Amino acid sequence: MFGNYLKLSVRGASHAKKMTFTLENFPVDFPIDEEALAVLMERRAPGRDKLSTQRKEADKVELQVKGSTIVGTIASTDMRPKDYGTERTIPRPGHADFGQWVQFGLIPTGGGKNSGRLTAPLCAAGGICLQFLARRGITVSAKLTMIGEETDEKKMVAAIEKARDKGDSVGGIITCTIENPPVGLGGPLEEGLESALAAALFAIPGVKGVNFGLGDCVGQSGSAYNDAFAMKDGRVVTATNRQGGILGGRTTGMPIVFHVEMRPTPTIFKPQASVDLATMTAATCETKGRHDPCIVRRALPVVEAAAAFALADAILADEAAHPRICLTLTGKTLEENVKQYESQRYFTDMVELRIDLLKKSERNRTVRVLTDRRGNGTLLPSVPMIVTFRKTCDGGAFDGNEKERYGFFKKLLTGLAVTMPRPGAGGGTVYVDFEEGFGDEALVALARKAGVKIVRSVHSFEGPVKNLPARLKALAKQGDVAKIAFMPKTAKDVEKVFKQLAPVPRAVPGRGAGKVPLPPHVVCAMGPLGLPTRVLAGRLGSLWTYASVGGLGKIGHLSPYDLVRDYRFRSVSRDAKVVKVPAEQVSEQNAYFLSQDEDTVALPL
Repeated sequence: MFGNYLKLSVRGASHAKKMTFTLENFPVDFPIDEEALAVLMERRAPGRDKLSTQRKEADKVELQVKGSTIVGTIASTDMRPKDYGTERTIPRPGHADFGQWVQFGLIPTGGGKNSGRLTAPLCAAGGICLQFLARRGITVSAKLTMIGEETDEKKMVAAIEKARDKGDSVGGIITCTIENPPVGLGGPLEEGLESALAAALFAIPGVKGVNFGLGDCVGQSGSAYNDAFAMKDGRVVTATNRQGGILGGRTTGMPIVFHVEMRPTPTIFKPQASVDLATMTAATCETKGRHDPCIVRRALPVVEAAAAFALADAILADEAAHPRICLTLTGKTLEENVKQYESQRYFTDMVELRIDLLKKSERNRTVRVLTDRRGNGTLLPSVPMIVTFRKTCDGGAFDGNEKERYGFFKKLLTGLAVTMPRPGAGGGTVYVDFEEGFGDEALVALARKAGVKIVRSVHSFEGPVKNLPARLKALAKQGDVAKIAFMPKTAKDVEKVFKQLAPVPRAVPGRGAGKVPLPPHVVCAMGPLGLPTRVLAGRLGSLWTYASVGGLGKIGHLSPYDLVRDYRFRSVSRDAKVVKVPAEQVSEQNAYFLSQDEDTVALPL
């Protein structure tokens, strides 16, 4: 089983009639491009040229998707187990035969579960993760950098041909680059992203080494090996990338670069010394069959897929562990909003674009920018975005005709229906915030067609919402995320929310299922009394918390930087322990603070 949040299991064997994979906890309703997946599988498939094994397999992936679980099946048709004999007792040098004999009492034909054939389902599952990353503007690409001792493309091909003609094999090195990774992903020690990538890459049969960045760091001085920091286009970058885009287990935002060293194919046609395990005497191993003289070329898409799985797993695990920080953009123009985002870039996970706060002349321009994804990165942040057009009765600034608001969303969603489904569009998920009762079936259908998620929201300025869990469930039936914001009258109103939305107990073996979880939601209390619901959004199960830098402090907004610095927002888990302390022990300026224990939160009595 692979993964921490994403769970990937691969089943099958070299000569099994089919291989399968199961990918769990994948984002629901993600549009898988099966044609793109087929292209990736074709790059890995055997029998496509004279430099690979002549075993011919279609490697077509049959997918079944049920909620967050994806099951893939790949048929095998061109097996020849007779090439390996009936009862094998002589282990092949370089293979897992001896270890499997000790474990199972026999040697499976073709290597069994240790066969390189199992990279097919691994490649397919990772191919889906490649598409997930592409929609976030992240690309993964691998290339050959060395075969044997050769680095020139023509000489690399000649080296493979020479080994093949001698009945031998040759290894090589693959260099892989991940462009546009998120900044700060990973953690210290075993939480490091290098560890996650290496674990996935070493699952590929034949991988013997993985190193990051320049690779050759032994013998270099710190001054020669370090990457100096600099500013470029408003971003922190490094002048060089010798470390390969990861420092202290965390991404720097620079391209992640690593090198994979693959051994020569262990199956060769030259006689090799071994032992006969039936008699425990010396023996000669002679191999028949069809095998790659070099596995490195066909491993390129597998390396990309394995890396994509590890990165997608790290991203989704991080998002599941902590709520996102959503920066509400309050500028009157797109340019003002971009400046707000840039001032909080490294502490912002997503943005809310408030259409009602824009100048009227900017609204049509916003539609053009959002529906032309090629220009989005220059005028709007390329991160997940919530598009909100709030009425005055719901705390917004729009007091015009409702037809105007409806027309705006219709035009936006019609445009996004054309641009959003394309893989590689970048920018991540787009949401629209529809208040309860807004948007007919036609508008909702447009959102579905565009792949846009719907936030169904309620804003109560008259106090708490009664029966909060039931209200959230009702809202969720009308969209993808239920949002409730209310103005508390007393501190007890806020305390009651924490009791109603306490973390869901897990199922206990032998005692039945745990409490039924709430649907995806965001809950916050407005005003000064509501501060705990914003800084402890994870305790309420909220997917994100709202923040701003432009005049929304009166409803309780902090800046993203303040959330991270003063409240350690990214360090506190959903299961954090909450303790109460006497109010006099809490400073007035920082009424709600975190103790030195990163997963304990202290609130005043």
